[in-house]
Amino acid sequence: MELMQAESKPTFLRRSSSYVVGVDLGQSTDPTAIAVIEWQKGVIDLGSEFERHTGLSGHLQKSAEFADVRHLERLPLGMSYPSVVQHVANLLARPPVAGAELIIDETGVGRAVGDIFVEAGMKPKRVTITAGTEATPAKGFHRFHVAKTVLISNLDAMLHTGTVRFAADLSEAGAMAEELKDFRRKVSDAGRASYAARTGRHDDLVLAVAIGCWWVSRPPPPKVGWGTYGHF
Repeated sequence: MELMQAESKPTFLRRSSSYVVGVDLGQSTDPTAIAVIEWQKGVIDLGSEFERHTGLSGHLQKSAEFADVRHLERLPLGMSYPSVVQHVANLLARPPVAGAELIIDETGVGRAVGDIFVEAGMKPKRVTITAGTEATPAKGFHRFHVAKTVLISNLDAMLHTGTVRFAADLSEAGAMAEELKDFRRKVSDAGRASYAARTGRHDDLVLAVAIGCWWVSRPPPPKVGWGTYGHF
């Protein structure tokens, strides 16, 4: 009699996990939005439970990464920046988020607001959203210029591949879905694409998620080594 095996189902085997907190700082007409993302790396195993437990499914594994949005919120419109900073600090002090990397969008509010995070003992990566099509380090410690096209196209690609996943119980899940629907891609006469929410609509949740996803999925910086004739 043949031994019957249960039908194999794809299983994600997590190898590592880290958290990142994306913050789109609000202004007078836009609230601050916060996204907590768990970045998981591992493999998808297509073997059966028997094959996995006996170590026979190695050839049925493929690399996989997921950006799971675990928390999404908008802070009250008009909240003072010191209060925003304290709220974020409290969030970063709670497990499992404690120790997460903090990425803030200081495009409209300026460096002075970003400095409040530093004065509070945090070490944010500070993003200024620009036009164009590039993401480059900016002058100053932990500062970056990132084109909106880069942020949104990267998020769009991660959504289409299933890399970005949203927890079912997110209180702002409906608002996030509406913001994604409201985003429009425009192509100029010169062939350049730009992204923006429709007039009168918000994009703060989208940007909070987008900067977090950009950070975890960005290409690693080039390695610098030293040889006989200097660094290379």
